[in-house]
Amino acid sequence: MPYDASDPGARDSALQPSEQRRLEEANQLLENNKPAQAAPIFAKLAEVLSSAKQPKRAASLHAQAALAFAKSRNESALMQARPALNLMLQYNLDQQASAFYNELTRELTKRGMKSAAALTKEFGDKVPQPIPLDSRAAQLARLPSNCPNCGAPLRNSEVTWTDANTIECNFCGTPIRPTA
Repeated sequence: MPYDASDPGARDSALQPSEQRRLEEANQLLENNKPAQAAPIFAKLAEVLSSAKQPKRAASLHAQAALAFAKSRNESALMQARPALNLMLQYNLDQQASAFYNELTRELTKRGMKSAAALTKEFGDKVPQPIPLDSRAAQLARLPSNCPNCGAPLRNSEVTWTDANTIECNFCGTPIRPTA
């Protein structure tokens, strides 16, 4: 079944098998504390998904690239943060935008990077404040421990809510609903 961008539950990806393997490789590099090697892979795959008209998944990968660049003290973090935040805001992914903005700002500030101020100046008044997760505590308990599509760990403290009942795998972008 081909990917249908209008179906939020669609599991097929615009990534070719070789690109899917690159995504898995980037995730492994990140897990093994090699963000400088993972960042350009995430950035390239974000462009692939953007070209394939998958803007929400592209936003997630731009965000992954930005965080990996920041962790490796590379100022390219800001170049990846811009499309990530712009897409998240354009598609009303307010929770995701807020969580990403706050995490990236902390990372940039912690590492003393100049782009922290630029990010704040450019997006500080555009990104909505986060919604407290207390209302989602019961749903968090019903999440699988791993993504059913790529097997990546789903950490409750790092989930990205795309709507009131759906999270997105931070590794492959698969939408996941808590079990009943």
